[in-house]
Amino acid sequence: MNLGQMLMVIGAITLLGLLVLNANTTVHTTRATMADSEFGMTGKMFDNVIADSNASALFDSTLLTSPGNLGPEAGESYRKSAGAKDFNDVDDFNNLFLVYKSGVGGDTAATPGSDYEFTLPGIRARYFAHVTVDYVTLAGGSIVACPAVPNWHKRITVTVTSTGSADTLAYPAIMSYWN
Repeated sequence: MNLGQMLMVIGAITLLGLLVLNANTTVHTTRATMADSEFGMTGKMFDNVIADSNASALFDSTLLTSPGNLGPEAGESYRKSAGAKDFNDVDDFNNLFLVYKSGVGGDTAATPGSDYEFTLPGIRARYFAHVTVDYVTLAGGSIVACPAVPNWHKRITVTVTSTGSADTLAYPAIMSYWN
């Protein structure tokens, strides 16, 4: 082989190497984008499930629940566990912790502290939904929490995290009672 042929072979190997590196980068970027999209869509689906449950609940079963008593009353639970009543108003969802898991392989263990766990075939990671409810008011054009004073506006925030993503999704919604 002469020098010209040797330079052409080296050039061809260099081009092939660049193409392989570029292809690997593209595949990695595509997988990361797909994982982020799946996390966002699945997280929003879980938020919608909780929002639909809230939509069918009363604003408050009493006139105005004290901010320190937001949460389920005695004998209430999410999804009517044995011998309990289902949530009947929005503030019952306060501090609710739901876990969504696939049930595949080692994903069957219970999560400590969870209020309810769902097994959903087809999801690829555990999802954790934390719900908080607080009273809010409008001050200076901004929504501000008012932890000491009950009023006619409650903010329901669903925060979704996952073992498959470093991101945290937060979905706030405000429910008001107009009289």
